[in-house]
Amino acid sequence: MPRSNSILKYFIEFTVIVLGVSASFWVEEYREKLQNKEEKFKVLNNLKIELDEIDVFSLERKLMFTKDEKILYHLMSEDQHSIDSLKEIIKSYDEINIAVIDYRGFGPPLNRYNSIISEGTLKFVESDSIKQLLSQLHNTFFKYINANVSDEKIIQQKISLYLADNYPQTFLDQDQLSLDESIINLRSIIMNDANFKAYLKIKLRTMTVKTFFLEKYYDTLVDLRDKIEKKLIKR
Repeated sequence: MPRSNSILKYFIEFTVIVLGVSASFWVEEYREKLQNKEEKFKVLNNLKIELDEIDVFSLERKLMFTKDEKILYHLMSEDQHSIDSLKEIIKSYDEINIAVIDYRGFGPPLNRYNSIISEGTLKFVESDSIKQLLSQLHNTFFKYINANVSDEKIIQQKISLYLADNYPQTFLDQDQLSLDESIINLRSIIMNDANFKAYLKIKLRTMTVKTFFLEKYYDTLVDLRDKIEKKLIKR
């Protein structure tokens, strides 16, 4: 076989091998891109589903937080119509008990988000703005809300002990008194006991700050969901 033919043969074989390897790498890279794209969709879709759940939860919490604030405000108000205003927003004395001697926590559904973080699949989301909003939502504002929940819990415990030590009848007589009588009795204590009223004012302030950060939390949620929905539409 002429030398030129041998060289041509080896060149063709080498070219075929190179092209085959290159094609294999290209196919593998393309397959990986498709897989990453699919993983990104799953992550964004799971985040979107959970954000919808958190939306419902947050709105319900805001209604309850705001109602508790109004109850304390009307209880401490010296306005002659405050009792009537209070009775317009409650159905039972239990709602007053929640505002005065209890507290409301904040625990939105986070199973999907926690799984994404623990599995490391958030890496498939390239958007820095989405990651930043996620951090603001689940780290910054979530922690601010629950820091105030913790403060409120401390005050709530002090209020419960104070009432039990100084006004045990407020607990013992609740089942025997009408709603009007219970409210009048509690307001009398508040108006004549500066220490108790101070406790309630501190509790109200903590509740107000809690609601303030919940509103920031919710605004962030709306922005985040909007960005995720736009990414999902482009898929």
